[in-house]
Amino acid sequence: MSAHRPNILLILSDQHNPKIAGFAGDPMAETPNLDALAEHSTRFDAAYCQTPLCVPSRLSFLTGRYPFRLHAWNNGCGLRDGDVTFADLLGRDGYTTAAIGKMHLRRPNFMGGFQHRPYGDLMVGRFCFHQPDPPQTWDGRWCDHSVGRFPWAGETQVPESLLADGVVTREAVSFLLDHQSRSPEKPWLLMAGYSRPHFPLTAPARHFQRALERITSLPPKLPGFPDALHPHDRFIVDDFRLQAFSDDEHLRALAAYYACVSYLDECIGLLIAQLDKSGLLGNTCVIYASDHGDMAAEKGLWCKRTYYDASARVPLLIRLPGQTGSSVVDRPVQLADFFPTFCDLAGVEPPEGMDGASLLPVLTGSPEGYRPTVARSELLTPRPETAFRMARDARWKYVEFPEAPPRLFDMVNDPEENFDLLSGGDVPIPAEDLARLRDSASGGLSWDDIARLQRQFPVPPPDDEAMKHGPVQYQLNDGRIVDADGFLYPGIYGES
Repeated sequence: MSAHRPNILLILSDQHNPKIAGFAGDPMAETPNLDALAEHSTRFDAAYCQTPLCVPSRLSFLTGRYPFRLHAWNNGCGLRDGDVTFADLLGRDGYTTAAIGKMHLRRPNFMGGFQHRPYGDLMVGRFCFHQPDPPQTWDGRWCDHSVGRFPWAGETQVPESLLADGVVTREAVSFLLDHQSRSPEKPWLLMAGYSRPHFPLTAPARHFQRALERITSLPPKLPGFPDALHPHDRFIVDDFRLQAFSDDEHLRALAAYYACVSYLDECIGLLIAQLDKSGLLGNTCVIYASDHGDMAAEKGLWCKRTYYDASARVPLLIRLPGQTGSSVVDRPVQLADFFPTFCDLAGVEPPEGMDGASLLPVLTGSPEGYRPTVARSELLTPRPETAFRMARDARWKYVEFPEAPPRLFDMVNDPEENFDLLSGGDVPIPAEDLARLRDSASGGLSWDDIARLQRQFPVPPPDDEAMKHGPVQYQLNDGRIVDADGFLYPGIYGES
C-alpha cells in the first residue's frame, strides 16, 4: 500500500441549486469560499444526481449504482444487506473512514460502511433528519420542512453555536486533527454532510439581512402557470401548495435560500481553512457536491422531485491534490461516478456492476478515457404522477413519464428548458438519437417492469426499533443537540 495515496474529503450539501453560486455565474450569490475552491478545481457544469430525492440519491452515489437496481423508490428505503459502499471498500484497503453530519441513512445500516460517525443524522420524529427551526415547531411526530415552512423563512431562532451545520464543521475539524495526531501515515476518507440549503430556510441574521437586500424579484413563472402546465409540473405546484403563498412570502423564502447557501459556504470555508492550516491540503482530493438541487422559485416552482436542471443537476467541484489551475467540463457526468473515481484515486479495484465510471481521466486531461456519454436521473416513487426517467447527453435532455407525454429539450440552444420540442411541430433530432435517449432513460425496463419491481420489493415500513439508537443526535426544545442514547422525548415510541 502506497503511503502517498491521497486523502479524500467529500463535502456534501443538501438541495443546493447548481445555479446559485458565484462560481456558477450568479451575481446575487455570496459564496467566496466555494468560489476560491473553484479557482483550483475542475468544475462540472453538467453533473446530475441519479434521483432528485435525498435517500435514493445518497444510496446511489454510495454504491455507484442506479436507484432502480437498489429498489430505492423513495426516502423510506435504505442500504440492503450486501450493498457495498465506497466507504466499505476503501476502509478494507487501509483508509480510515468517517462520515460526519447528515447521511439520511436508516433501517438498519446507519453507518453506510464508514468506520466512524462521531456526529450523525439529526433525528427528529420518524422521517426527518433536519434541525427544527424554530425548535418549538416540532410536535413530537413530524418536522414540517416542506414549503409549508415559508412562514418561518428568515433568521434562525436556534443559537448559532448550536446550528447543526456548525457542529458538522467543528466535528470534521476535530476528526482531522485527531487523525493527524494518531495515525498520520494512514490515508483517510471523510464525508462531511451538511443540511443546508434544505428546508427549513433559516440562516444567521448577518446572512439573511444581506440576502434580503439583494434578492428583490422572483424569477419568471412557466407560461400558462399553473392551469396549462405539463401534468408533472402541475403536480409540483399542487403537492407543495405553491399557490397558497403570496409573492412576498416566496420572495422572503428565496432570500432565505440564498442566505442558507451563504451560511453553508461559510462553514465549508472554515473546514477547508483548517485543512490547509494543518498541512493536509497538499495530499487531499477535495470534492464539493450536493445530493440534488432545488427549484428555488425558478419557473414558479420550489423544492426537488423534478427533471429540470435546477433540481436534477448538482454543483460539482473536484480539486486534485496540489491542483493550482481550474478547468470547466460541460459533458454530462453523474454522482454515480464517485465510487469508481474514489477507487481510482486510492488504487483499489472497483466492484463489478458499477453504473458510474471514474472521472480521473477527465480530471487529468484525458477525457476520452471516461466511458459514459449519457447521464441518467430518475424518480421512481410508487405514485405514478410523481415519477419520471431522464437521459441527458451533450445536447439533448429527454424525459418520460408513466402517465404523461414525454418531453425533449435542446440544452445547447435552450439551456433554461423553456421549449419542449415534442409538444408540436417538427422535432429537430435524428430518430436514431431520440431512440438512443429513450433506451438510456428506460434502463431496459418498461414502466410496467418498474411497477412489478415495486410490488416485489416494496418500501419497507418504518422500523421504530432501528430508529431508537444508532449514530444519531436529537434536538431538545431549546436547540441543544445531544446523543441518542435514550429517549429524550417522552411518548415518541411509547416511552414515558
